[in-house]
Amino acid sequence: MQTAETTSAGPMRDVGEQSRIARLRSLNILDTQAEPLFDAITRAAALVTGMPIALITLVDERRQWFKSNVGLAGTAETPRDIAFCSYTIQGDDVMEVPNALGDARFADNPLVTGSPDMRFYAGAPITLQDGLRMGALCVIDRQVNALTDDQRQALRELARAASEALEQRAVLLEKNAALEHEAEIADRLEKKLRASEAFLDRTGRAAGVGGWQVDLTTDEITWSDETCRIHDVPPGYAPTLKEALDFYAPQAREVVQAAVQKGLEEGRAWDLELPFITATGRHIWVRAVGNVELENGVPQRLVGAFQDVTLRKRAVKALEDSDRRFRKLFEYSLGLICTHDADGILLSVNPAAARSLDYSIAELLGRSLADIMPPGRRAGFQSYLDRIFASGSDSGVLELIGGDGSLRIWEYHNVLDEDDDEPYVLGHAQDVTERQQHQRKLEEWSIRDPLTGCFNRRFVTELAASIGELDRWGCITFDLNRFKQINDQFGHQRGDEVLVGMAKFLSNHLRPEDAVVRLGGDEFAVLLRHADGELTQSVAKRIDDDRQTAPIGFTMGAAYRHPGEPLEHMLAEADKRLYEVRAATRSPAGAERGQQR
Repeated sequence: MQTAETTSAGPMRDVGEQSRIARLRSLNILDTQAEPLFDAITRAAALVTGMPIALITLVDERRQWFKSNVGLAGTAETPRDIAFCSYTIQGDDVMEVPNALGDARFADNPLVTGSPDMRFYAGAPITLQDGLRMGALCVIDRQVNALTDDQRQALRELARAASEALEQRAVLLEKNAALEHEAEIADRLEKKLRASEAFLDRTGRAAGVGGWQVDLTTDEITWSDETCRIHDVPPGYAPTLKEALDFYAPQAREVVQAAVQKGLEEGRAWDLELPFITATGRHIWVRAVGNVELENGVPQRLVGAFQDVTLRKRAVKALEDSDRRFRKLFEYSLGLICTHDADGILLSVNPAAARSLDYSIAELLGRSLADIMPPGRRAGFQSYLDRIFASGSDSGVLELIGGDGSLRIWEYHNVLDEDDDEPYVLGHAQDVTERQQHQRKLEEWSIRDPLTGCFNRRFVTELAASIGELDRWGCITFDLNRFKQINDQFGHQRGDEVLVGMAKFLSNHLRPEDAVVRLGGDEFAVLLRHADGELTQSVAKRIDDDRQTAPIGFTMGAAYRHPGEPLEHMLAEADKRLYEVRAATRSPAGAERGQQR
């Protein structure tokens, strides 16, 4: 068998071609009327293969002419430069093109891109006894298809019968013998036709394809044995038109009637797949292919092929269901799904992942994941690729920059798929950005005072555990004067307002890197980063000079940390100085100064 890959690049033009053209013209068959024998061979080819179109073509110098035509009404020839059969006559065996759209030579062919919308083609060369190939017996489908071995062999045999018919016809014309001799030739050809029909029955059984015919002048229906078998009726069964139609499921009967009516009115063939109920009640799917045969422009017969396609239909449906389920899972999953190649280029992204990143799917496809990573994370991306292509899977956390500029955090588990020629990574992830933010917020809440927003003692403990030996810190502690009286006289709501106002007052006097800490009750502290004694005293003086704007009077004490000293010592020293100031203000002279403050 030839295929689209094994045939040559185009029609040959050489001395042998000139001999072939001369031989074809010597047959005196071009542009002649239809003849029953050739039409019978063509119908046999259509029936045995189950194809809607079958042709006997003769390839002339500039055209391909149809001696017999089933299923392509209104067309007698095509230009040779677009004819598939021009390639078939270059070889000795059947040439098969399963999908013309996928074949580089035929994808742009007008017979493929336009009417009759060819997808499948199979042709057997019609070779004379002298080895010259006149044309081809070909079958055509508008769907992607393939021949079985039995169908392919049947096509070879029918092509051989067509070549014999050509030569016998030439002999008949050449000799112009007497009527008796013509009758003898006709009888011989009739026997060949009967042999072909017998062969058709055998191959039909092997291929599971039956034939049928309706005589429009008598309404008589003829079914092949295989057609009877599909209907679950005995061989030779002859139904009425109503009986034949009633085998189809109720919802399919109008479809069949409409197709037949359109065929009669417009001369169009039909190719239907419909639900069907056999004589024994089996529910199956059948493919019914039909065409109208004319004589002198008047419809005389309906002919066609019939095939049980239940198993294929189920297989296709199962595949479609599987694909649909995967598509729904991919498109509607709340999880993040993507695929990328060995370079990290995104091959597919589900809508949830695109929404997470605030990009459209089109904006992401074809981009590397590294392009949307923070610059500091890109260097580690190659390590991720190396790991997953070495071990087959990888898990971890991925940081990406969304289309709105925000940081997105994906927790992923990705696996390598090596079933295809080009391995790719199937990524499963979850957007944990909010969870991470919530976790950070909880951590922040754990070190913040909920009333004032200041840091709390836990922050001081964590800070003390993390500072280096040489880190410099300054500290000023504060105690609010007569705060208990405010609570007792005006209530705790007013007391809370004073605490919040004091926190704001202290924050206004600090740098961004410094911290205000509520140590508890009415006690506050400010921690000054990278501060020595001079800077600490400078901040303390600035606060003291501005104490008139504070919501309440206060007492304060300042200290700074010496290298290697625990942070707690600095706090204790600041508290000590605070209490020294308070003790001094409680003396008569100090009290007078404290009242002035």
